[in-house]
Amino acid sequence: SFDVHGPVAFIGLHNGRLNILTRQMHQQLYRQLLRFMRDDSLKVAVLASPPGSSFSAGDDLRTIDDDFGEEPDWEELVMTMPRTKPVVAAVRGHCIGQGLVYLLMLSDVRFATADARFGFPEIRYGYGGAVALTRLAQQIPPTVAMRMALSGQTLGGAQAVTCGLVNELVEDEQLLELALAEAQTIASHPESGLRAEMIAAARGGLSQGESMALFTHLWNSFPQNQ
Repeated sequence: SFDVHGPVAFIGLHNGRLNILTRQMHQQLYRQLLRFMRDDSLKVAVLASPPGSSFSAGDDLRTIDDDFGEEPDWEELVMTMPRTKPVVAAVRGHCIGQGLVYLLMLSDVRFATADARFGFPEIRYGYGGAVALTRLAQQIPPTVAMRMALSGQTLGGAQAVTCGLVNELVEDEQLLELALAEAQTIASHPESGLRAEMIAAARGGLSQGESMALFTHLWNSFPQNQ
């Protein structure tokens, strides 16, 4: 779903209690993100599931190797889309597999409920590579990231906060409200500053000199009277 709250787009994942990601959902998510990125009136997005459902329990592994035919790989298009606008995520229940991949690659600020679970169970079925794909070891301590990837164990909500995977634990009934409020706060700032931060963050790993040069370029690229 796609709802607009002033300068904030609210993108909802809807596929039952577990929110298993289907090919159709990957396609719809790609189109909704593209709509968000192309609309100059929208500055921030919230990515969430409705009350009573998990953020996402990931892909249906029974269909993961199905032939795409003449369709593009929508999942890959979602993950490789250039993103210069911030996204706030609201997580409840399962956030595992491709659901966690999307959380890590598509969001910048994250709220979660105490019952949230984060993990990569695919290792049990011979699939791997999530740490490198999502740059997880740059978001949380490398030992925590590697244990998640190699053991298939999940992190609970409290553990996710402790290691910095999410920003804050909130009560379920307040989750969407607080995520939307955070997005509205972010959206209240000038677009020039938001874009500068997002572009710089996307080019992480620069030296101090490169970072300063990039900052100077970005600072001079945007009108300062917004």
